[in-house]
Amino acid sequence: MNFLVHFIFITAFLLVYVIAIIILKPFRLHRKRPVSTITLKASYLLYLAAFILLAYLVLFFSITSEPTEEATEEKILNVFTVFAILAFFIPNVGIMVRRSVISWRVTYNYLFAGINLLIATGLIYYIAEISWQFK
Repeated sequence: MNFLVHFIFITAFLLVYVIAIIILKPFRLHRKRPVSTITLKASYLLYLAAFILLAYLVLFFSITSEPTEEATEEKILNVFTVFAILAFFIPNVGIMVRRSVISWRVTYNYLFAGINLLIATGLIYYIAEISWQFK
C-alpha cells in the first residue's frame, strides 16, 4: 500500500512538471530576446524540480518529532517555513507576470532568472541539510 501512495505522488509530481514544460515551451526561441527568455524558463524549471523534490521529501520522509522547548530549532523552523512560502509564490508569480512587462523585459527575465536560481539553491541546501528518515 505504501508503494502505491508513493507511486501516485511521484506520478502526480511528474505530471505537474511535464505540464509546466508543455506550457512554458522552454526552448522556443523568442526573436527579440532569445537568451534571456531561455534563461528565465530554464531557471524556473530548475526551481520547480527542486521544489517538487522538497515537497515529496517533506511529505514522506520528514522526521516527525515531538515539540521541544529549544528556541534555536524553532527559529530555524520558522525561517524555513517563511522561505518555503516565499519560494512557492515568488517564482510562480514571476513566470506568470512576465508577459505584462514590456519595456524592461530583458532585465526582468534576468532578474527573475537570478531569483529562481537563488531560491532553487536555497531549496537544494535545505534538502541537503535536513535529516530525512528514509524507510
